[in-house]
Amino acid sequence: MGATPSLIYRTSDMNSPLTFAPSRRSPAHRRLRAGWWGVLAAVGCGLAGCSDPDMVSVQLSSRAVEELGASHLEITAQVAGDQVGLRYQWFSVAGACDPQTTDKPTTTFKFADGTTRDRVAVEAWRGNKRVGRGELNVRLDETAGRLTSGEPTPAVSITITSVPPYEPQGGPDTHADIAGTVGGSLSPGYSVVLYARASDVWYIQPIAYAAHEIHPDNTWTSWTHTGSSYAALVVRPGFEPVPRLDVLPKVGGYVVARAVVEGTKK
Repeated sequence: MGATPSLIYRTSDMNSPLTFAPSRRSPAHRRLRAGWWGVLAAVGCGLAGCSDPDMVSVQLSSRAVEELGASHLEITAQVAGDQVGLRYQWFSVAGACDPQTTDKPTTTFKFADGTTRDRVAVEAWRGNKRVGRGELNVRLDETAGRLTSGEPTPAVSITITSVPPYEPQGGPDTHADIAGTVGGSLSPGYSVVLYARASDVWYIQPIAYAAHEIHPDNTWTSWTHTGSSYAALVVRPGFEPVPRLDVLPKVGGYVVARAVVEGTKK
């Protein structure tokens, strides 16, 4: 993608209209300014004390909800820390989060009519105490809208020919080879994205945001951490994988083929 102008977010009210303006500062100036803000934040944390055991770290990720169209995103909070008793309050600048209060760290966001950018935020609460917060800038993926609103999915198939072992708990210290083939109407730039399922969660393999080349003979190979099941997706250029999923994406839009197999049992 080509470079785009830097954006300054002007509003501090999560319910006010969304306003962006091009920044006239140089890239070096912005990096220096961001660095100083990081230093000041660290100093403030040290002075105030940031060792509260109730606090959690929250990082947001998004994925398209293909059956609802490109204007909808599923927003998921990746929470590090004690998650017992947490409830989540969701906010956005111009769009809408449904539901706005959840027991699970996920909601569906819809862009407001006429907008292509927004900011989603979540607050994690335990009882009457806010224990964490996260924010995510989101944009309307017009390519995804085109793919999901009529462009046919090409006739592509994928097969997993080398199946890793069945190890339901998985873990960061496990290691196994996985391989397969792709057939059909392949276009330049297609790649394979892998997931392994452990403890009922799908994790991208072998590292976050990894994509694997389809070789000229239509084969692909990689290694993976182990799990109970394994999935391989053939995806178009521009696909943005989510590191952790409860449900795999369906075929359609950026995903043109999918294979899921159970691990090999001894």
